[in-house]
Amino acid sequence: MENLIKIDFSYFAGQIVTDVSTEENQTLHITFEKGNLMVECPWRIRKGKEIILGETDCIYEPKKFSRKNVKELLLSKKILNISFYEQLILIIEFEDNFNFELFHTSSYFEGWTLQGDEGFDLFTLPGGEVSY
Repeated sequence: MENLIKIDFSYFAGQIVTDVSTEENQTLHITFEKGNLMVECPWRIRKGKEIILGETDCIYEPKKFSRKNVKELLLSKKILNISFYEQLILIIEFEDNFNFELFHTSSYFEGWTLQGDEGFDLFTLPGGEVSY
């Protein structure tokens, strides 16, 4: 990937996932020790190079995949790094070689919001513009 945008995400490094919302048809919400991520765009979870779960799986095969799987995969995982690319891809790297990837895809809706308890606030606006 190209065009890594330089934003200091060090505040989140070392934080643990403490909760993941499992309510379907609502915003996916991932809570960290000192922050949170609200997701309203397509996402996927990779382990290494393999995609092990994606939003599409939960939508089209809900008897097999759900947000409970997201919770099982990410709960208690430590954040190692966060990267943001100009192509509007946010990647959160977790321990055990897990990556949570977000893709802003709307011209009308916000994509995601990453917030820290001490004032960090980064989000994508409709059309993909980033604001913080």
